[in-house]
Amino acid sequence: MSTCETYSASARPTRTRSVAAFGAAALAVVVTRYQVWKNRRSVARLLEWDAHMLADIGLTQGDVYSALATRADEDASTQLQMRSLERRYAGQAQARDRMAHAALLRVGSGQYRRKP
Repeated sequence: MSTCETYSASARPTRTRSVAAFGAAALAVVVTRYQVWKNRRSVARLLEWDAHMLADIGLTQGDVYSALATRADEDASTQLQMRSLERRYAGQAQARDRMAHAALLRVGSGQYRRKP
């Protein structure tokens, strides 16, 4: 038994396709770098806000400083978003714990009441 492989001209990558793919990848890198740079500038502008304004969006000045302290090729706005979400979810978890504890106290206090 023998096999025979055939190639068509459209199946093989041509030089123009390779150059176009490389150009598209290079353009994507440039666009991504520009977007990261723009977002870092926006995050840096948050340092002009006072503590109350930052608290309204769930951030502190320390969060902004630490986001800007990351590597230059990392998106600082993504870091800020993660910190804000972490703080929000931690607050919600604490509220659930407090409600569960309060419910246990209500149930527990009913056991020790004197019956009339």
